[in-house]
Amino acid sequence: MSTTYSRILVHGNFEILHIGHIRLFAYAKSLGTELIVGLCIEGLADEEILRRMIYLKENPLVDEIVKFTDIQKLVENVRPDALIKGREFANQENVEEEIMKNVGGRVIFSSGENDISESTITPKISNQFSFIGESILGYLSRNRIEVAHIKEILAAFRKTRILIVGDLILDKYIECVPVGLSQESHSIVARPIRERNYLGGAGIIAAHCAALGASASILSVAGSDSETEVMKKLCNEYNVDVNWVIDAKHPTILKQRFMSGKQVLFRLNRFRQEGVSKEIVKEIESRFSNLIERHDAVIFADFSYGVLNENNSQDLMKIAKARGLFTAADSQTSSQIGDLSKFIGADLITPTEREARQELRNQEGLVVLSHKLMEKLSSKLIMLKLGADGVLLSGEKLRSDYLPALNQEPVDVAGAGDSLLAISSLAITAGASLYVAGLLGNIAAAIQVSREGNLPITSSDVLEFLSQLP
Repeated sequence: MSTTYSRILVHGNFEILHIGHIRLFAYAKSLGTELIVGLCIEGLADEEILRRMIYLKENPLVDEIVKFTDIQKLVENVRPDALIKGREFANQENVEEEIMKNVGGRVIFSSGENDISESTITPKISNQFSFIGESILGYLSRNRIEVAHIKEILAAFRKTRILIVGDLILDKYIECVPVGLSQESHSIVARPIRERNYLGGAGIIAAHCAALGASASILSVAGSDSETEVMKKLCNEYNVDVNWVIDAKHPTILKQRFMSGKQVLFRLNRFRQEGVSKEIVKEIESRFSNLIERHDAVIFADFSYGVLNENNSQDLMKIAKARGLFTAADSQTSSQIGDLSKFIGADLITPTEREARQELRNQEGLVVLSHKLMEKLSSKLIMLKLGADGVLLSGEKLRSDYLPALNQEPVDVAGAGDSLLAISSLAITAGASLYVAGLLGNIAAAIQVSREGNLPITSSDVLEFLSQLP
């Protein structure tokens, strides 16, 4: 893109700096040669001003930082060619437009490109853990979180009873040795040498909860096949209470990864596109009504393979809410298309940014996106998953906050969101705030991606991670 402007201004409070701001900075920088960031310091103590100045200065996209309390004086002093504001302000009254006209500039509305990750914009930090450790310490400080309190929440999991409802998936990793190239079809020939089975879908979420000390039950539909027997064995090993409706016409969902070393050669999934029958749906609801009596919370883990549909998900939600139980929900969009609107009324939702934007058809900033999705779904809390860029936390009448991804060199990203959903739901059920639950969820995701395959995370794993903080 050719340079259009010389000086670009972006202004705000910047209480936290998240990927949405980075995208805005990157877009502004693409339009001009010099990016000036205006930091509003009205009502801020000197220590807080210094904190915000430091992390703005650390961003390589920012050329200059100007403190201000009056937007008109800021613009008149900086005299930018263009001022960038988020797309969500485009249809509002903006005092900056008249001010910019007076200095010969213009206001441009954009929130940057949604598919941009911070790692593609900013250079890699040499001591990444030191940077992450400082981010966590700052997060603990501004949210007044003591490590001792986190340990109390982890210990409280042992008194928590949680029911997980959703699709069962068996993940199979098949290690192969490449033999050569087929002369007939010019395709790679490989020989399988080892198979490893892992719980996936709602199964691994239940296993995480049990490994963390909670009493975990799972309600789902399983096929009449060998894969179901494998999953039953794994659930027994992980101390998960199994409540499955067997459907001979609905084979267990099987996801196979054929691997050579750390390289995935290809994936092969086995599943049925159509949902379960009406009779199976009725059986699920009947069992749910019985199981709910002895649980404190429900996680709806929807992978869009038919166990939860637009009708029965709301019926189950109503039953849980009538009992006054905490509810969390996730409807994943991957090989299938998720539908978050199935779970109107869930207390906590944990969508990816992509899923949230698809649900709302919205391209606005991340904080606005989060609040609009909560409003649409009548949810109280949201953890917006940003992949390699971490997680944004928002809630009703709560200040939004952000945590970067705590593992910058993942081995296997599968299951990160499941571990976040499991431990965050347990934490809130045990009395934790959104900020404590979000931190635990982010730590769990960092642990999960540090190893191959879905393995349950324990409280000891989390405590060990916390012990490494500087």
